[in-house]
Amino acid sequence: MEQLNLIPAEVVTELKNHKNAKLPDNTLKMLQILSSLDTPKELLATLLEIAEFSIHHIRYLAGPLVIYGNAWSDTIPQWLKFACIQDRLELICNEYQKNQVGDYATPTEVLTYMMPATYDAPLHRDYANLYLWVGNEVLTKYNKLPKDCQSFYEFIDGNTSNSGSKSIIHFQQVKNDFHDISQSIRRSIIKHAAQQGWGKHRVNAKSKLDELENTHSVETSANSSVQMNLF
Repeated sequence: MEQLNLIPAEVVTELKNHKNAKLPDNTLKMLQILSSLDTPKELLATLLEIAEFSIHHIRYLAGPLVIYGNAWSDTIPQWLKFACIQDRLELICNEYQKNQVGDYATPTEVLTYMMPATYDAPLHRDYANLYLWVGNEVLTKYNKLPKDCQSFYEFIDGNTSNSGSKSIIHFQQVKNDFHDISQSIRRSIIKHAAQQGWGKHRVNAKSKLDELENTHSVETSANSSVQMNLF
């Protein structure tokens, strides 16, 4: 693969110059555009280090994907793994603008975690509802539904023998389960990133950026994962 030359010099300069002030919206937007180009999460996290984001946010972005531990983990599509990183950064930027550090991971990460579990055995009704809700949120957002389907619920109906239409799941119905799983996911990500040393050596952020820019593979951003069972 070509070497990574994805970070415009003006973006790095902007990050350095706003260490004691909020980054402007256009710089945050540029970071999100970079994530949509499948830029490795390690490189994006190093940019957050340069801008002196909170250690929590740096670790949340740099940490591994959390995936349900079974033999089906390889079935998770690559686009979904990359979408996890895009949505992490989007959430981090939203929290940053509000001077917040959140507790929960994104629906995309919950979907990625749960997907292998759906191949093991039928999910409990509450978890099945959560899977339907996060599936609809993510597949709609990333335009991954078949052209003849308007929602994930409609897609599921078209691939089952059940008669009638499945009820649409609303967030209030799955809120507690979503919070439980997504909070556990985010905590696990932070823990593993801390063990990897992220956030401990801020003074070396620029040299780390130089090193990462000369790496050849962009797949590391999606291939770093840990398997565990949260339910």
